[in-house]
Order: sequence, then structure tokens, then C-alpha cells
Amino acid sequence: MDNQTEKKWYQKPFAVVLFLIFFFPVGLFLMWKHEVWSKTTRWIISAVFALAIIANAGKNESSNTNSNSSSGNNYNASEDVSKKAYRQGYADGQMGYGLPASERATAMESYMAHNYNYSSADISVYEMGYNDAISGKSAQY
Repeated sequence: MDNQTEKKWYQKPFAVVLFLIFFFPVGLFLMWKHEVWSKTTRWIISAVFALAIIANAGKNESSNTNSNSSSGNNYNASEDVSKKAYRQGYADGQMGYGLPASERATAMESYMAHNYNYSSADISVYEMGYNDAISGKSAQY
């Protein structure tokens, strides 16, 4: 009988490479535990992964900073558009103020007649401004 034991599937170089690519912590462990390659090769592979992790960590921090600052700008821009929609609705509603309800256009009719292009959320803000003006309330924005 053969005294040489056959390596298990996870001890073979091909499996270690797959683990290094798809689930590197396990691949790194298997590479060192089962001594698949020479010590120099293992150190080089470990160094490459360490550098990749460090480079990726620095990249993520800078992208998070940029996304936070840009989302803050988007929020302000979105708020400005909503205020503009409200003011426009209020101004359009003032045109119908004092007219009998039968002669007044609805907020949606006015919106469509002026061919505005607000988002679905800002259409309701426009309607709120329009209805505030129709009812005689003072402008909120």
C-alpha cells in the first residue's frame, strides 16, 4: 500500500487560489497552514493582499467624504426646488383668489396649463402653495 497520503481538495494549490480570489481570509489561512508554496512566495502573496487592503481602505474613506458632501448639496438643491414649486403654486393660486370656485382652475389644471416639470413630490408642494393662496393664507416660504 502507498504510504503517501493524498492531499484533500482544500489543500491543493488550485483550491487555495480560488479561496484567495473569492474569500481571501480563508485562502490566506490555507496557504500558510498547508504550505502550498515556498515561504518567499507566501510572503509575496500576503504582502500583495495587505497592500490591496490598505489601498482600498484609503479609497473608501475619500469616496465617503465626497458622497456626504454631495448629498448635502443635493438636499439643499432639492429643498430649493421644493420652495420654488411652493412659491410658483402660491403665485398661480393668487391669480384665482377672489374668483368663484366655478371659475377657478384647480391646482392640477393650473400646473398642466403652465407646463411645469416638477417631480411627483414637488407637485404636491405646488398644490399646497396653490391651495394656500386660494384660501387666503400667507405664503410659508
